[in-house]
Amino acid sequence: MKKTKLNPYLFSIALGALMVSCGPTEEETPVDQDVFDPNSALNTVFDGKIFSIPSPVQTAYLIKNLDLSFDKSLLNSDAAVNDYVTEYQQALNLGIYGTDLGYSALYNQKNTSLKYLNAVEKLTAQLGLDAAFDSSFISRFEANSNDEDSMIILMSDAFKKSDNFLKNANRKSTSALILTGGWVESIYIACELNAKKDSEEIKRRIGEQKQSLNSIIDLLNTYNKSGANDELIAGMEELKVSFDKIQFNYEYSAPETDEEAKLTTFHHELEVEFTEEVMEEIVTKLREIRTNIIKA
Repeated sequence: MKKTKLNPYLFSIALGALMVSCGPTEEETPVDQDVFDPNSALNTVFDGKIFSIPSPVQTAYLIKNLDLSFDKSLLNSDAAVNDYVTEYQQALNLGIYGTDLGYSALYNQKNTSLKYLNAVEKLTAQLGLDAAFDSSFISRFEANSNDEDSMIILMSDAFKKSDNFLKNANRKSTSALILTGGWVESIYIACELNAKKDSEEIKRRIGEQKQSLNSIIDLLNTYNKSGANDELIAGMEELKVSFDKIQFNYEYSAPETDEEAKLTTFHHELEVEFTEEVMEEIVTKLREIRTNIIKA
């Protein structure tokens, strides 16, 4: 049994807005502190129910902070964007390309990033999401492409706008597919990089997906438009069989509160246990799911 022992990590809840400087070409923009926390999750609300899913941008940020080199071969081909003609394909691959864009941008791969930005722009136009990735966004992206914080803020903001638009337009099934594509791609990249260079932090992130996968399956089932998600759900259920073999052990410590700073810090230690065989199962099944998503 493989044990991934984690150092205690902190969740900080600050009361009030956090202002982040985005560099000389971008004005100060309010942004949630969780955007910069690689341990944080994206909490999205569908019909009053909260689904917790790790942000693809945060996963890319975690990978970069672990000093793992950029690997372009892991990305879906940007040339394939024209092959996705159904809304189902376009939504899933928008999630895929959004993650690839975040991954390449955080590594300052400007030429690659612009190619994936173009792919994202095409799919958002086809899905009627032009407002989130308009000419203003493109200009800001190009002007700030060398600034890491700006990339995080811009992409988080754009995808949040897209998500809100889809929900308000009663297109929750499309939003669920975009989130699913982003989840698949971010965990796929994490698995492939871990195979190249064994990392305890990456294994922790992969192991934590046991909880997130339940949210993904729930979303796909709830917004299964005319049974379009049936094949994808079946693949995710198979993946869940392997993730269910992962064991979590928590050691809780009482939170600390700084009254003057109005800051509460929660401490806990998480131990993730899994075998190498389970990891291999996850990688194999995830590759199959992703292959089915990116094929035309």
